[in-house]
Amino acid sequence: MNGSADFSEDRLQCHVLSIGLLGPGLPDWNVAQSVLGGEQNYQRADFEIPAVTWLPPTERRRVGKMVRLALTVGNAAVQTAAIDAHQLATVFTSSSGDGDNCDAIFTTLAHTEKSERLISPTRFHNSVHNAPAGYWSIANQCTLPSTSLCAYDASFAVGLVEACSQALWTGESILLISSDVMYPYPLSDMRPMGSNFAVAMLLNAAATDAALAKLTLRYAAESETRMEMRELDELRLSNPSARCLPLLQVIARKALHSYRAVPHQIHLEYVEPLTLEVVVD
Repeated sequence: MNGSADFSEDRLQCHVLSIGLLGPGLPDWNVAQSVLGGEQNYQRADFEIPAVTWLPPTERRRVGKMVRLALTVGNAAVQTAAIDAHQLATVFTSSSGDGDNCDAIFTTLAHTEKSERLISPTRFHNSVHNAPAGYWSIANQCTLPSTSLCAYDASFAVGLVEACSQALWTGESILLISSDVMYPYPLSDMRPMGSNFAVAMLLNAAATDAALAKLTLRYAAESETRMEMRELDELRLSNPSARCLPLLQVIARKALHSYRAVPHQIHLEYVEPLTLEVVVD
């Protein structure tokens, strides 16, 4: 265990080295930092999820929105930190996985004769929850461990706890990627989302001069922290991965010096009846 990291029975600590982000009106961390830090007005805008150009051509043709979104923010965080991605263990988290592939599979099962219910192998392997992790390992030739999690609307917070735990235990940097995409109709009636959104955070237990913030995590029984701006709080609630926004806002304000150099505390949605308390220092 890395001796420079603090650990106790009810507390985890880690440092944020870099952030990747893609959401409506938040095309990257630089823009998001200005918006969340109060230096730029927020204007919601739809966006296209870019192609993953660093995947081999065969795999590039197979991936859908979910994989492209996750890999885009992960690559942004890695590039910002100037770290070799094939040397990073990863934690992927998503509340629902790839709804487009699930919809296509369900449609095939529901609307074809029993003898003709043939599911594409590509559709099937893209529908499993750890598909983004698999494509990340291919894109970056990474053979280090990867964990894929799901905890419904608490998925970001659960992923953050897991990534911090791994960073603390191994003493190595861990890349957390949280992503969720909108479901097509009729699945959208059962699982409505108002946007696509993804965030990546590169974490390490040890402090560095380049770290954006130190996070101290523990469980609490407080209400979730809401965003001050109504539009940003609507975004927070519209996508489970966007539950990270209160945390990102504190990090942005500290980076832009609009907060004093004192700890700030927020609470993220976790598994009921608990919330995840995060102190940002």
